[in-house]
Amino acid sequence: MENPWLKINHSDYENHMIEVGQSQILNSLKKYCLDKYQPKNFALLGCATGNGLEHVKSNVTNKVYAIDINQEYLNKTQEKFENQIINLELLKRDIQNEELAIKNIDLFFVGLVLEYVDPKKTLNKIIETIGKNGILFIVIQKNKQTTFVSKTKYKSLETLSDISNDVNENEIDSFICLKNMELIKKEEIELTKSKSFITLEYRKKE
Repeated sequence: MENPWLKINHSDYENHMIEVGQSQILNSLKKYCLDKYQPKNFALLGCATGNGLEHVKSNVTNKVYAIDINQEYLNKTQEKFENQIINLELLKRDIQNEELAIKNIDLFFVGLVLEYVDPKKTLNKIIETIGKNGILFIVIQKNKQTTFVSKTKYKSLETLSDISNDVNENEIDSFICLKNMELIKKEEIELTKSKSFITLEYRKKE
């Protein structure tokens, strides 16, 4: 079966995320991470069309890896940011089946990706790329008696329900802490009465 992410138009995705208020929160979380950690090497998995990359400071961050399975999204990211981000590298990757082939990442941001993949298999690949004292920042969606994908007029996103799964943040935390990573901060951000974001912030031990 072809991955549904390959069939969703970038404008449908962007507008859906704005309508449900998730795009704005993810944007602010990326700004928080970039401002706090000032990474030399930054990786963004599931970059879509580059939401949040406007907060990259090229005089601080030497390399940005924007990673996604959908080439159309990557093309849009390049169009928007190639003149702003000096060393922007676009990587088309199916994280389930391909290696990332990058290393020494100072900040790795994973927002709403683990719900669509094998979380532990994917996290193994991500953690391998993180350098000494590097940061892993994860955003997980938590649902309370509701559908995973919020209903909007952008019907193409409803196909994601076929591959989405709830992710247990406690299981994820236990797994990551076995990988020489320490939890710095955990937070829950309420979106609606039935949905919230869980953020998990880790540092790689020396």
